[in-house]
Amino acid sequence: MTDAFSRRFPTLLHVTDAAALASIARHGLLSAEALCALFEVPDAEALLGRNRDRAVTLRHPVHGMATLRRQKLHEAGLAPRLGPGLTPACWRRFINARVFFWVSDRDARVLARAEPGRVQVTLRLATAALIEAGLALAAAPVNGGSVDRMPPGRGRRREPELYRPVAAIGPGERVREVALPGAVPPALIAHALAPHALIAGARAAHPPHAEALP
Repeated sequence: MTDAFSRRFPTLLHVTDAAALASIARHGLLSAEALCALFEVPDAEALLGRNRDRAVTLRHPVHGMATLRRQKLHEAGLAPRLGPGLTPACWRRFINARVFFWVSDRDARVLARAEPGRVQVTLRLATAALIEAGLALAAAPVNGGSVDRMPPGRGRRREPELYRPVAAIGPGERVREVALPGAVPPALIAHALAPHALIAGARAAHPPHAEALP
């Protein structure tokens, strides 16, 4: 079924800061959790459990600066939409432990436009290459990093079961995003960083050496 998934969605799209590209080339695409580990953030557990109302800048004497993208996982909206036994902090940590990809150009453009103060680019990665590398890709029918506008109880609950291995996704199942834990190694994204492969998003000034994560 992985072949069927990669034929249906041959390209996965990751939106990031243009200023992050040098860091991504060195370290790969990192989840927020992996980025905090790399930058040796002392209060990482607390940071990853809180909602980020605005982008958070990390600094490191060797790695420079990195930016964690703002989130839309506020307590009041998230709590009644969680699966049994989950707290908002648990779900944010689950999300922050993963790298995310869109399957549609439209969703990638919307995310790029959501950061008007920063230059955004979209990386295009071959789905088949990630699968062949053994990365644990999982697909979800909705954006797990946001909250549905539908009343609680009517939309999809936010819980780990929302994400299913791509091999288990049937041909007619809805897919909105794809996630994987940890990181995508640099070798697997080198081709996506070539200048001709990048898709420009919203353009504006932004400090150098930053990495934006979902």
